[in-house]
Amino acid sequence: MFRYTIPCLLLFVTFSVAEEFKSPYGMIPSKDGSKLAVLLHESNEIALLNVADGKIEKTIPTGKQPNGFAASPDEKTLYVATGCSKGIVQAIDVASGRVVKEAPAGHTPSGGVVTPDGKKLYVSNRFNGDVAEYELPDLKLVRRIKTIREPRASVVTPDGKTVFVLNFLPDDPNNVPENPDALIDVAAEVTAIDTATGATKNIRLPNGSHSLHGICVSPDGKYVYLTSILARFQMPTTQLERGWMSTNGIGVIDAQKKEFINTVLIDDVDLGASNPWGITTSADGKQIFVAASGTNELIIVDAEPMHKKLDALPKDNASSDPDAQYGGGGSSSAKSSDVPNDLAFLVGMKKRVKLEGKGPRPISVIGSNVYLGMYFEDVLQKVDLNAPGGPKGTAIPLGPKPVLTNERLGEIHWNDATLCFQLWQSCATCHPDGRMDALNWDLLNDGLGNPKNAKSLLWCYKTPPAMWEGVRKSSEHCTRTGFQYILFSMPDEEKCLKIDAYLHSLDPLPSPHLVDGKLNESAERGKKIFEDPKVGCAKCHPAPLFTDMKLHDVNSKVYYDRKPAFDTPTLVEVWRTAPYLHDGRYTKLKDVFKLGKHGDVEGDIEGLTDAQLDDLVEYVLSL
Repeated sequence: MFRYTIPCLLLFVTFSVAEEFKSPYGMIPSKDGSKLAVLLHESNEIALLNVADGKIEKTIPTGKQPNGFAASPDEKTLYVATGCSKGIVQAIDVASGRVVKEAPAGHTPSGGVVTPDGKKLYVSNRFNGDVAEYELPDLKLVRRIKTIREPRASVVTPDGKTVFVLNFLPDDPNNVPENPDALIDVAAEVTAIDTATGATKNIRLPNGSHSLHGICVSPDGKYVYLTSILARFQMPTTQLERGWMSTNGIGVIDAQKKEFINTVLIDDVDLGASNPWGITTSADGKQIFVAASGTNELIIVDAEPMHKKLDALPKDNASSDPDAQYGGGGSSSAKSSDVPNDLAFLVGMKKRVKLEGKGPRPISVIGSNVYLGMYFEDVLQKVDLNAPGGPKGTAIPLGPKPVLTNERLGEIHWNDATLCFQLWQSCATCHPDGRMDALNWDLLNDGLGNPKNAKSLLWCYKTPPAMWEGVRKSSEHCTRTGFQYILFSMPDEEKCLKIDAYLHSLDPLPSPHLVDGKLNESAERGKKIFEDPKVGCAKCHPAPLFTDMKLHDVNSKVYYDRKPAFDTPTLVEVWRTAPYLHDGRYTKLKDVFKLGKHGDVEGDIEGLTDAQLDDLVEYVLSL
């Protein structure tokens, strides 16, 4: 077994360690297959690997933390998206390793794709919710194209006409107060960008789709494949069998029509393939490869029989079979709409290869070898598909074995689905990066029939009690009961202590609403309104934690026999925690005040003008 290193794709955590973590986060193979560029997320560099001997020829420093990169068609230049709130795109000359050009980007620029003609670069600005288009080779910013929520990764079609962008989380309300019994549709979407005009089309995925990590396009340009978690959030969390709570899949999109085709599950009926991350195909497009990050596996899918089976299914409306609707997967689907719920759909077309170590994320194919970046190991796993006896992996070190802190070990456990019964999910499934999945869940720790929105765990240890109804005295208590009620396994105290350390290490990111780290004019006016005793916001949300850690009824309508009083969450990072209130009924903060009359119980929100509300919202979103 190997040791692990660990961060996720952001700058949330700062570690004091003797060894430098590498954390492979992206890979680009050369066209001739002789080289592999590896983006090292934590050591702020790019390693150039000689494929023939498995040795690193050189490393290129990036200065700021790199979140994604792309190569020019002639492979002479790497375009690297770096940094956090003041992101930068660097053009790095591969031969010299020097930065030859820089251009400003947005908040946490991620991914990056260059059109086949080498004339345009697209970079996703995760927390601005847009994609920046640059003109090459000058690296001139042409326009910023709006997406939906947290664009993270992208791919361009071989003809260069369309860029497909993953939106990491859904941007939907989780509850409709006028009709609480309605079937709520909450799903992440893919944004297709016309590279000629900048026009967009959003492609919606199945209900419950979230945490979109990886995307690729088939070599013939016909299909776009992506990885996602498919949550069964409308069911009470009473079991895990048959993917009752969460399943994991490959989304398939018609690249020419820009239309969703289907999501096929990569799990088995009684064994999850949790937290799928990177995805790619073989050079001929006949096989699809997925890095199952939570279960530490390579998933191999035969594309031709999968498409043949999908093409043979009749199109129809949603299935009325409740078992099929929620992970009932014993038999093969009869209808197209059943596919995202059929755990047996890929039987005979799928192979699972166990990897050594934890956290495969980026993935590339060179010839008959699949390379996976083991994020928590500082190694690449090279899987020989033609090895005698079946695919077999060998490790290629990217640096010295890291010395792990308790925080690092805790994040490993946080992302490790092997700690869960039947491997269906990890803590990160509902709380990616320690935040939230934007879904409502009906958990067992406070009775059934009262679904509530997943909370961000930032500063959870500072702001007890935990859970919306304060049913847990501390976040530490939640860690242990989470194993029991969410992962359906016995808590290991040593691992729980490490997870506690990881949660304690989470720090807030600066808000994208800040200007050079400071409040803008509107937010300054909003701060005065917030602190005005007549308005009353600061009474329940006092600085510096911006919570009084008490339960309040703030017009908190409930549709079950419970007292309508809920924990006051911190407002720090509220800019990234929609939907709002305990039931996630509002996606916009202004609606919380204007429609939900939030704050009228303790103050006079209704007395504010529309302009004053805008200023108040701007301040709160700046925290």
